[in-house]
Amino acid sequence: MESSDTIKGRFPTLLSDVVSTNRNETIILLSDKTKLKTIVSEIKNHFDILFMLMVVDRPPKVFEMNYIFTSYSKNDILTLRVDIEHDDPSVDSISNLLGSADWEEREAYDMFGIDFKGHKDLRRVLLPEDWPGRPLRKDFEVTDEVRNWTGLDLKF
Repeated sequence: MESSDTIKGRFPTLLSDVVSTNRNETIILLSDKTKLKTIVSEIKNHFDILFMLMVVDRPPKVFEMNYIFTSYSKNDILTLRVDIEHDDPSVDSISNLLGSADWEEREAYDMFGIDFKGHKDLRRVLLPEDWPGRPLRKDFEVTDEVRNWTGLDLKF
């Protein structure tokens, strides 16, 4: 866990809380989403890959963004959690720092409507451009427009 400890020690004022730590994984909360790129610039020096970007919709207030980094050589996993407001679902893109974030951010945009500021090609990746709404948001409603778009008799 040397890598996770290094990150926590380097940014004590930006990382608000260690949510949990087990044998090989640490989850850290980032208190200021505007500092995401600063933290990720350091993290990428200690971890091999951004393994996954996972979004959790926690209405009515926030989307929980979980950036999961892995270091294979050190057997270490770091989850950096950033909460972003439902009212302003935007955060800086890290795709210019980590190529593996490119499609992960596009998927989060497609499914949740998260705007990744500075992303070079932010467009839908799973659904067609004319798909109505963001289907993984908890407030998404299957309307007649959705039913008619697919041409299927959806039973939701």
